[in-house]
Amino acid sequence: MIQAPQNYGMQPAAQAPARKPAFAPSYNAVQINLDTPTLNAPPAMPYYPPVNMEPYKPQAPAPAQPEAPQAQAPAEPTQVPPPVLDTTKPAEQPQQVQTPQQVQVPQQVDVKPADDKGPQNLADEAFKGLSNPDYDVQALAMEDIAKKGLNNQADVIPYVQENIFDKLIDIMNVDSTKLAGPTDKQLEIRDKMAQNDKAIEDATKAGQDPKSVKLPFALTPQEEEEGNKLSPMEQAERNKEYAMFTTAILQKTYADEVEKQSGTVVPLTELPGSKAIITTLKTSDNPDMAASAIDALRYVQRPEYKEDLTKLYSIAQNDSRQQVADAATEALASLNAPQESQAKTIEMQPNVQNAVNQAA
Repeated sequence: MIQAPQNYGMQPAAQAPARKPAFAPSYNAVQINLDTPTLNAPPAMPYYPPVNMEPYKPQAPAPAQPEAPQAQAPAEPTQVPPPVLDTTKPAEQPQQVQTPQQVQVPQQVDVKPADDKGPQNLADEAFKGLSNPDYDVQALAMEDIAKKGLNNQADVIPYVQENIFDKLIDIMNVDSTKLAGPTDKQLEIRDKMAQNDKAIEDATKAGQDPKSVKLPFALTPQEEEEGNKLSPMEQAERNKEYAMFTTAILQKTYADEVEKQSGTVVPLTELPGSKAIITTLKTSDNPDMAASAIDALRYVQRPEYKEDLTKLYSIAQNDSRQQVADAATEALASLNAPQESQAKTIEMQPNVQNAVNQAA
């Protein structure tokens, strides 16, 4: 299962009152650079040396030149004694000579590329992962798309399909209030883990060796594992944030490809999945979710979207939740900054290393 690191500031949804830990786990993983990425040229195909596909053709032997006849004196007939057979050794078989028709011709060889997965196969695999009811499998499929897009935008062109966007929107729209949240025992363990971490942090600031600090609580590895285990509600909330980031990567690829091929700019509100992200920003009760929606919008921002984004950021800037207001203020400043200074690094949640290990 995916472990939940610290500082996960999500409120349990629609659960019976339970003591909340002093901390909440957060997920560190993929770093998304909010610079406008350059659309690199498609990766070059691997070089395969040319193969001579012509079949082997044996050359016919040159005709023998007839020798000039020589005159010979007539010889008297002689009697030839019968041959003596040696029965101790098998008789030697005459050596067979291959004629040109008997020479084996090498068969033609089909040369296949190293990676035989076509674009549609990649999209089908991603769709299968996004459709899986296992939240960790979903997260793994989204991370695979996101990493490819961050490495080279052209690599995610096969995933710019309607069914992929539909599945990402479905993940964003999951009603997590109907899912089980963390147990009271998990909340208690997380609270103790937070106090231990606070003691280590204070000791580090004071110049002490963190290993020499006596922790307030002695937790077993089994207890820490239980505390880090995500509940179904937390997994669904995590995947919502992940889906917004992955959607933003595909949105940017879609918009750039349309502009490159037709010279037109797709309006912000017509980007696939933009309605779901904007709705999350406006209606989500989870401040982490609203802040993640702002970050997703920042990833696709461009001069043509400035008017629409200014309105959205300005409204969010007045949000009563400080986390959302700060994210909107920073996004608004980025929108009005020069293009070269709009870089920002955000954390794509979650850390799915455990999901990778589980799927392996």
